[in-house]
Amino acid sequence: MLILILLIFTSCKTISPPTEISSALVTPNPSREAQALIRFLREQYGKKVISGVMTLNSFDEFDRVKKISGKAPAILGMDFMHHGRGYTQWFNEDQILLDAEKHKEQNGITTFMWHWRDPSRKTESFYTSETNFDLSLLQNPQSEEYESIIKDIDYIASFLKRIPHIPILWRPLHEASGTWFWWGAKGPQAYKVLYRLMFERLVHHHQINNLIWVWTAEKNDILWYPGDDVVDIIGTDIYNGSMDEAFVSLQSRYPDKIISLSECGTLPDLNKSKWSWFMCWYGDFVLNNSALWTSILHHPDVITLDKMPKL
Repeated sequence: MLILILLIFTSCKTISPPTEISSALVTPNPSREAQALIRFLREQYGKKVISGVMTLNSFDEFDRVKKISGKAPAILGMDFMHHGRGYTQWFNEDQILLDAEKHKEQNGITTFMWHWRDPSRKTESFYTSETNFDLSLLQNPQSEEYESIIKDIDYIASFLKRIPHIPILWRPLHEASGTWFWWGAKGPQAYKVLYRLMFERLVHHHQINNLIWVWTAEKNDILWYPGDDVVDIIGTDIYNGSMDEAFVSLQSRYPDKIISLSECGTLPDLNKSKWSWFMCWYGDFVLNNSALWTSILHHPDVITLDKMPKL
């Protein structure tokens, strides 16, 4: 009976993060705004969970969640997926910057990711099964692969450099160990070369200092980790499986890092794991959680846009 009581107590107990986590950033001389954001994340970690939603088109899911629940998420997720591909007849590449500006004026937090389409331009896909881009050739600076990678990174940098006053949770090259994206197709060593090249290019070459680098961890992918010197925050994307088990596992693997739920298909149980933030994916994932949005965003431990301070 005593064992049963202990098991029940343990299963209900909140899983709290460690307290000894630095607010220092991996970017040398980070912007004042980036420093303010990481301090805020550090202060809230283990106490409050910051709400977020991924958008596909300007504020679409953000506005939908607000309509459903009466409250708006604090974090706005956006993607560079359509940038640099010549889609300008139907896509406004500047919209992502306009939305980041608008969200900052509301005291919101912006996170950017990049479903990076085939750098060779032979296809328009980012899936391994639909491209044959050979990332292993990246170590040769004279290769076409290296040249195309640099060209794409520099193009995205041209947008990031236009918003130096907005701190960005920057989450590139996600879910690599799943190998379903081309940046993970050639294994962990090739992936880490690419990640560190991107860090070097954006931070040192372009002198972009408003990015907070979020690395997306998966199960059993320790060999894929690019290093403490180029990662500020650990994220993970969960659509199936136990969120609480994932949180405990990531805490043990990265005890000195903030842990976030960087993508999710269902909303988390706020009475257990204290993620830094959660970001629900767009489309059906937002709709499938319609019944939960109100209770989640009105939960006393959740930070919504109206609760955000001016950082």
